[in-house]
Amino acid sequence: MICEMCGKEMASLLPVRIEGTILSVCRDCARFGDNVKAGNKQQTTQPSVIQARLQNRERRMKTRDVYEGVEESIELAEDYSKRIKEAREKLGWKQEELAAKMNERESIIHKLESGGMHPDDALIKKVERTLDIKLKEKVLLTKTEKAPSGKALTLEDFIKKK
Repeated sequence: MICEMCGKEMASLLPVRIEGTILSVCRDCARFGDNVKAGNKQQTTQPSVIQARLQNRERRMKTRDVYEGVEESIELAEDYSKRIKEAREKLGWKQEELAAKMNERESIIHKLESGGMHPDDALIKKVERTLDIKLKEKVLLTKTEKAPSGKALTLEDFIKKK
């Protein structure tokens, strides 16, 4: 359970009256209030609103793998520079002509064809539309084993077991 004052995870909490409110707190925080008598157990057995909010917050704070369940993604092809150059030459255009049709600088086209620049999504779409080619391809993702929660990775986690 979670202490309603400091937020620590504790095995057992004490019901304490602090400024007129009964809270479930850890032993460290219990010194700030007065112990509630055993006859008032009815209020402490029901989870308080604060306790419920703390538990919800803790659930939200846990990290989730955003790629879980995703087996393939669409990525920029490794040979994108070669594809751009071949498509431009097939149409018989010079770099400056392609730049004019795409409304980009000639230096951008040169960097794309030499592989010196990775285009952003907007530029990829512009090149694909102008040259009528595909620069993105599906890539299969390999699943990696997760380390058990709370433990650090060891060399054994990276070695394939026979």
